[in-house]
Amino acid sequence: MTAAIPAAFVPAESEDPYERVNKLNLIHDLGDGRVEVGLLAEEQHANEYGMVHGGVLMMLADAGLCMNSRWPNPGEGAITVSMTTNFVAGATMGEFLETRSTVVRRTRSFSFVNCDIMAGDKVIMTATGIIKRVMPKE
Repeated sequence: MTAAIPAAFVPAESEDPYERVNKLNLIHDLGDGRVEVGLLAEEQHANEYGMVHGGVLMMLADAGLCMNSRWPNPGEGAITVSMTTNFVAGATMGEFLETRSTVVRRTRSFSFVNCDIMAGDKVIMTATGIIKRVMPKE
């Protein structure tokens, strides 16, 4: 059974070719400087056991960490320096996965961000990241 995509999530074309090919293309702008990233788990996201591949979960967490490290600063880039992940539960095909991120601290050069990946009310993965802020050229 396939979960419904929440109405708050809208399609967004990523500039990242890796994210495009992996269908990481849904965002929810919370309007307070935070954004959630969503992914509908499909067969292409599965591992050999029919669960969402850990690499897909890490991609989703990385997107949540990076997008929140810079949101909503137009033109600012983000590069992951360090990411620590904890797999808490498995996710299955058809589930809608979303990030819930919090910027703990932002300096001139780095953002320190926490992120949970959720399937409904279930925590699938937790992540923390140090993100290099790449400022737009003048």
